[in-house]
Amino acid sequence: MDATTDRTTLQLRLRRRVELVPVAALVLLVVWGIAVAAIVEGPNGTVGGIALSVLGVPLALIAVSCAAHLVRPLGLTVDADGLTVRLPAWPARTVPWSAVRRVSASSGYVFVDCEAPVGKLPRTCRLRAAHRRLGPELGRPDGDGLCFETQVFDVDPAELLDAIGQYAPTGITITDETPR
Repeated sequence: MDATTDRTTLQLRLRRRVELVPVAALVLLVVWGIAVAAIVEGPNGTVGGIALSVLGVPLALIAVSCAAHLVRPLGLTVDADGLTVRLPAWPARTVPWSAVRRVSASSGYVFVDCEAPVGKLPRTCRLRAAHRRLGPELGRPDGDGLCFETQVFDVDPAELLDAIGQYAPTGITITDETPR
């Protein structure tokens, strides 16, 4: 955590076990490239090569997106303006405090409940997708928000909650349910 007088910056790196996912995606991309080359040179190279190439575009996008977490970890800056989230393969976006309804932390998650849109972050980003997927299961209200998972990111929920609590305005409910 890098704390200055006017903001706190956190780097949320992937946990060790999760770091294998981007590596596996890159290996799969290399294997896909070798397979395309082999099929294009075969008897049905035109049809098979085109089909495999088209199917490989989403694979390449996923591999690059996963690998970005190794090169440029997720960044979170908390300041008087709000939460600035810097995704590995996306420009930084700020969620203003006026859009944040409440923040709560448990041992496995930190939920930031917001009003849509969440700082113009893509709906498919890990933080928003986790909120949509886990929120209803954990009794969160319907809506949009961010979910920082401690199984995925190497982050201490209490530390993240403290950083948010330093700059959050008084109207935002902050709940700490982490075991002490």
